[in-house]
Amino acid sequence: MSFSPMTMQYHLRSKPQKGKHFKTIIAVVLFVVLTLFVYVFPNATRTTVTAITKPLWAIRNNAGKPFTFVRDFFKFKSSLISQNLALENEVLSLRLKQIDYDAILNENQTLVNQTGRDGRITSRVLAKPPQSPYDTIVLGSGSANGVIVGSRVYMSDTIVVGTVASVTSDTSVVQLFSTGGNKQQATLARTGTMFEIQGSGGANFQVEVPKETDIAIGDTFLYPNTSVSVLAVVYNIDPGSQSSFKKVYMRIPGNIFASQWVFVEKI
Repeated sequence: MSFSPMTMQYHLRSKPQKGKHFKTIIAVVLFVVLTLFVYVFPNATRTTVTAITKPLWAIRNNAGKPFTFVRDFFKFKSSLISQNLALENEVLSLRLKQIDYDAILNENQTLVNQTGRDGRITSRVLAKPPQSPYDTIVLGSGSANGVIVGSRVYMSDTIVVGTVASVTSDTSVVQLFSTGGNKQQATLARTGTMFEIQGSGGANFQVEVPKETDIAIGDTFLYPNTSVSVLAVVYNIDPGSQSSFKKVYMRIPGNIFASQWVFVEKI
């Protein structure tokens, strides 16, 4: 008995179809059996499901612990940083208060040492540029305190800055020697040579002299007829390459516009 090729091909194709239907039937039967089991034995089903899923829940809970630790660590670190910054700010504030205290203490000690020296009147500065006109300062002492027009005003024992220009009973206005255009006789301390220096504003002076004139940076100019009243100190010299003259620039030593107290000389 013989088989044709077509018959053989038919059996090969139909074989997989039979297996596929068998798997589908098995799946349906299992689904029906599980459904009936759940319906008939609900408690047993719940117990079985719990037993199966409990390890999964434990894994999930344990898996989240490292992330919780990391999160708490960064929260703790952030809290420490904030506390550290707050402490640093507090320390800085205390240091600034200490500096202010030391400055006030030194200023008070200076006033104690200088009050009444050489018959000078200690006076508080009430206003200065820009609150007062340029190169003027307003004092809290006037004629009632013995201040008169023309009195010389000192920033310290040896630094003279201007003269009293006007007076009321309890205030006075000081015109600085450095007022723009104001000319003032001054003696170069190192050589004793007399010069006429000119104010250029803002506590600055200048003078133009021949190039061969003996003036150097750091030289001190004194108020005439006194040996200890400093007017200005040289801070720059312009040689003037196209001229036979040079310009000398000076300023009042110290910062008169930051001074809280000055001393008015009695006449």
